[in-house]
Amino acid sequence: MADGNSTDRNSALKSHLVAARDLLVAPHRLDVSDNPVRMGVVAALRSLGAHAQAIPLYDAVLATAPAFQPALIGRVDASVAEGDLQAALSHIAAALTVMPADPALLLKQATVLRRLGDMAEAQEVLRTLAADPATTQHQKIAVARGLMAVRDFDGADRLFGQVLAKQPKSEAAWIGRADVALALGDPPLAIARCELGLEQLAGNSALQQKLANALQRIGRTDDAIGILQTLLHRDPRSATVQFALAAAQRAAGRTDEAASLYSEILKRSPSHRGALTAQIEMALLAGDMDAGLAACDQALSRLGAQDPEILRRKGQILLQSGQPADAFAVLSGLRSEAPAASPVHLQAARAALDAGEVVQAEAIFNDILRSDPTNAQAILGLAELAEARGDLKSAMTLLEHHIQTAD
Repeated sequence: MADGNSTDRNSALKSHLVAARDLLVAPHRLDVSDNPVRMGVVAALRSLGAHAQAIPLYDAVLATAPAFQPALIGRVDASVAEGDLQAALSHIAAALTVMPADPALLLKQATVLRRLGDMAEAQEVLRTLAADPATTQHQKIAVARGLMAVRDFDGADRLFGQVLAKQPKSEAAWIGRADVALALGDPPLAIARCELGLEQLAGNSALQQKLANALQRIGRTDDAIGILQTLLHRDPRSATVQFALAAAQRAAGRTDEAASLYSEILKRSPSHRGALTAQIEMALLAGDMDAGLAACDQALSRLGAQDPEILRRKGQILLQSGQPADAFAVLSGLRSEAPAASPVHLQAARAALDAGEVVQAEAIFNDILRSDPTNAQAILGLAELAEARGDLKSAMTLLEHHIQTAD
């Protein structure tokens, strides 16, 4: 974790870079000869996480050199980093006019479409890439992972198999095939695939970790722990192995051992998202809401005060601990950037309802139903509101609609 001095230095550096940016994007300075300097300032800003501040520089570069590929791609990445997915999609389309059918851009397009909830279109982009003979083996792995993300497991499995037919020692492809089996709910198949992979890649740590995960899912937790302890003995500083072992220890009910491992991880990697999140989960499982909130605040101090995943968890805890107004303040702020299918909308509606913010709760439930007309929780929420104001006829109509939809 950065100390106060380094934080101050970064803040001062960012201020200087923003001042330089303002000079470089001034209308009278828009000359192509300044583009190398602009791209240098962009790189420095983005290394500090200042993606929004870098965007005007990309725009200035593209105003003078519309086909400059690093700026086209960087503009997309900066929009994604800022969470502006619609802008990212627009810039991908512009970049594709310069780099038609570019696999890296198409992969970005599929990812953005998926995050926007357009699974069918994302799948179509990925299938086109999968069928393209020009797609490299490395790119096929990325495409297969994308297909898994849109739940096209058969397509992903075929692609991983194609890679292994040409590269039988591809760790990523063996891991991918095991992940497909696990996603399909078939741990024994995952175990068999890990064992086949280990015949090609004897002693491979990633495959052994995947094997341990699959063993754990069929109740062979002690075997999984044994594999992971051997791996940790081989590499005592591996945060990846420590994290996997902590998960297995938790599954075996050995919470003290797991907590100790998470603490060890955070000593060396203070911003390790998995360990920070696990500490929140362990506090909740122990029923200690105060410890859960403290763990959330620690995570926010290390991952960023606006981290949406941690804020959503904090909102949930506040709601569960009887602080609905505070929960609504946290959750409502996440809705503008959350995809339509995100659970944060329902959580915000429930928090508003419990806080007595009836009008806002009703508005959120209606928003949810506009994108998902059969959402049972939203229908039941509106029925609850109707009943609370004495409108039993509307409540019954909503409940009947819910029953008909469920059938």
